[in-house]
Amino acid sequence: MRTNWMPVLLFRLRKEWKGSVIWLLFPILATILVVRTVGGWIDETKVPIALVVEEESPMSSQLANEIRNTELFDVQSLDQGEALHKLEQHELDSVFIIRRGYEESILDNQRNALIEAYSSNRSFAYPAVVETITSLAQQDAARSKAAYVVKHLFAEQGMVDEWNYEEVIEKSKERQQKEALIQTTFAFADETGSQEESDRELISIQGVWSLFSIIATFFLFDWMLKENRPAMRARWLFTSVPFPYYAVGMLVVYTAMLFVVDLVSFIVFNVIFPGMLKMPSVMALFAFRLTVNLLALLLAALFRQMFLFYVGGMAIALVLVVTGGAIIPIQAGRSFERVHPVQAFLADSVPAATLILLAGLLAIWIGKRRKAYA
Repeated sequence: MRTNWMPVLLFRLRKEWKGSVIWLLFPILATILVVRTVGGWIDETKVPIALVVEEESPMSSQLANEIRNTELFDVQSLDQGEALHKLEQHELDSVFIIRRGYEESILDNQRNALIEAYSSNRSFAYPAVVETITSLAQQDAARSKAAYVVKHLFAEQGMVDEWNYEEVIEKSKERQQKEALIQTTFAFADETGSQEESDRELISIQGVWSLFSIIATFFLFDWMLKENRPAMRARWLFTSVPFPYYAVGMLVVYTAMLFVVDLVSFIVFNVIFPGMLKMPSVMALFAFRLTVNLLALLLAALFRQMFLFYVGGMAIALVLVVTGGAIIPIQAGRSFERVHPVQAFLADSVPAATLILLAGLLAIWIGKRRKAYA
């Protein structure tokens, strides 16, 4: 007498619930760990410098703010004595002092000795830091020089009364902000039109999560090999539903569980890392989950050895993540998004072509295995 297949499914879930919970939580925990670790490493690699501002003027304040906003610097605002003491103790890479009279020197078109700098024999990044700060200070000097050129032009044309130094400086700042001094555009030869440009973070939370999520999915779908062992195949002859339908039922159950965990994961990411990621749409996230699950199930049907299945799953995860632009950002067109699940997920799209292909392969596999159990 044939028995129902549902007890087999529930028994599998109850028997391996500990392992399932571990792999369900693995992507979110591993992603948080990696992002936290890399974020801390980035902070530690910033160059520690001290900034001493001896005068309170608009130009000196603006320069100080620009130095503090430089991402590669860990700037400490100290007085000269404390800054030099820390430099002697090698707690700082270098010390920079904006002396009194900075704004006056700029306005008088004097470029020498605008900033005083100190370093030690362990100031490994001093040359690069000097170049960066010098370039920031030279912006003020260049604007001032341009303003004086405009002044002479006004004088030559007899328009001295219309001369306004502050207006020229403000116009130059506005132009600098509006004009792109350097612009690089990448495009594929077969693409037409322009692509929207977007700034990417140094590390992509979505990309890291997609890697761990694909790996975890392959480890979760090892039930395909366990239930399809030669010693277990005879059992399916006495169930009311053949093994292919059982596999589809497990696919539905695992897809539902994983999708719920995926939604919770991105809510948690948004709370822990506010502003660092763009929340994916429900459709894009579900399409990614379904694509990965179908791929894991179909590949599990081809393997007979567990170890090879695990190794193959990790290799496929790495290939998909690298080629999908999760590690090295790439610009791809709509046609690539329809095929590549990771690229589609990062672009908040749906890999429609791959989903249709995998669904067709699943139908073919069910038909062949159904005949085998008939």
